[in-house]
Order: sequence, then structure tokens, then C-alpha cells
Amino acid sequence: MKAIIWNIRGLGGKSRVRQLRELIQSEHADIVGIQETIKKDFTNRELESLLPKGGFSWHWTPAYGHSGGILLGVKEDVLQVENWETSEFYVGATLRHRLLNIIWDFITVYGPADHTHSPEFLDCLTSRCENASLPFLLGVTST
Repeated sequence: MKAIIWNIRGLGGKSRVRQLRELIQSEHADIVGIQETIKKDFTNRELESLLPKGGFSWHWTPAYGHSGGILLGVKEDVLQVENWETSEFYVGATLRHRLLNIIWDFITVYGPADHTHSPEFLDCLTSRCENASLPFLLGVTST
């Protein structure tokens, strides 16, 4: 199983969408965590353009102004999403591997660009991790 975690710094342009689609396909990714999408919303058509054959379930948090936004995608024929979870700083999914019947949480994290919000960010992540009842994997990138 493969996961891609990428601070894409904007997912609005056609070339960036093509680049992401090619990466997902070439790496045969099962989980895709995209940070800093700089998009408030996604249409079904936009999400389908990431993978012409489809087969992914997507969930996101919106960008605020010209920063932030998180997109998490899960390949449905490999993983079943039991639950989606969002906060200002992450998008998470409780996942069940369809063949192995293993359950865990995958969380894609994006910290605030404005470091005056770092205490909120750290409190949010600390609370999420301390209250975990399942094993989890954090998808984090740094700039």
C-alpha cells in the first residue's frame, strides 16, 4: 500500500492537477493527502479529473483566503472509509483494509502559516492524538 503526502501550494491550475494525476497513477497510490490546496471547495468533476478512472473517495477542508485547504483521497477498492473527521488543521479517515481487515486512522495535517496560531494547532493535534483509540498515521510535510 502506498500513500502520497504533498504540500502542493495550490491545486487550481491545470498543470498542477495533471502533475498530481500523473504522480498518483505512476505511484499506484492508495491514499493521497494534499495540503495547501488553496481551494474552498471541489466539484465532483474536479475530483474525477484527478483520476479519470475514479475509484477514490475524497474529503476536504476549505482554504481560508490564499492559504490552507486539505484534501484526502482513499482508493475505494483497497480501503473502506469507516469515518471521516475534519478540523481546521487536519482531515482524517478511519480506514479498514478490505483484504486484511485491519483498521486504523490516517490523518493529513496542515499547520498554520501564521505562527500566532501554532498553540491552537498544537492543542488540536495533541488532543486528537491523546484521544486516539486506534493506531494512526500522520501525513505531514514541511516547507
